Amino acid sequence: MSLVLLAFMFLYGAVRSALWARGQLRFRRLRAHLPRAAAPCEAPAHLGDSLTRLLARSHAGRVRLVGSARQVATVLIVDPDVAFGCVRDFRFRLALADAWTAANGWLHAYDDLSEHEQRQLEAYGYTARRFGERRAELGGAVRRCVRAPALEPFAVADVEAVQQLLLALIGDLEGCERALLASAPDHPYRATG
Repeated sequence: MSLVLLAFMFLYGAVRSALWARGQLRFRRLRAHLPRAAAPCEAPAHLGDSLTRLLARSHAGRVRLVGSARQVATVLIVDPDVAFGCVRDFRFRLALADAWTAANGWLHAYDDLSEHEQRQLEAYGYTARRFGERRAELGGAVRRCVRAPALEPFAVADVEAVQQLLLALIGDLEGCERALLASAPDHPYRATG
C-alpha cells in the first residue's frame, strides 16, 4: 500500500470521526427539541364505542408517528453524511416503515367506522381527506425507499420533506383527537338524520 493511499485513508477516517462526534454533540444539545407525544386523554362518555376506539387508535398512531419523526430528526442530526448532502443511516428506512404502518392502521380504523359515525366526526369538525392525501404521499416516499438499494444515500432535502410530512400527519391526528374531545353530546330532543 502506498503512503499516499494510507494518508488519504487516514484523512478520510479523521473527517468521518469528526463529523460523527459533531453529530453526537449536536444531538445532546438538540434532543430536548425533538417532537414528543402528549399523554392520552380520557374519551367523553357520549362517544360511542367506535369513536372511542378511534380516539384511542388515533393517540396510538400519533405516538408511533412521533417516534418516527423523532427518529428522522435524529438521523438528520447525527448522520455524518448530512454534511455532504445525503443520508445513509438505516434508521431513516425503519422510521419510514413504522410511519407507514401507523398511518395505514389509523386509516383502516377510520374506514371501519360506519357512515353515520364518519358524518358525526365531520360534524365535530374533522375530516380524514387531508390525512388520506398525506398518507398517499407518504406511500410514494416508502416506495422510493423500498426500491433503493441498501446503503444508497437519500438526499437531505428528501429526508426533510418526509420529516415535514410526518409532522403534518401528526397534526392531522391531533386535529381528530381535538374534535372528538371537544364534541358535544347529542341532545336527546334533536332530530337525528
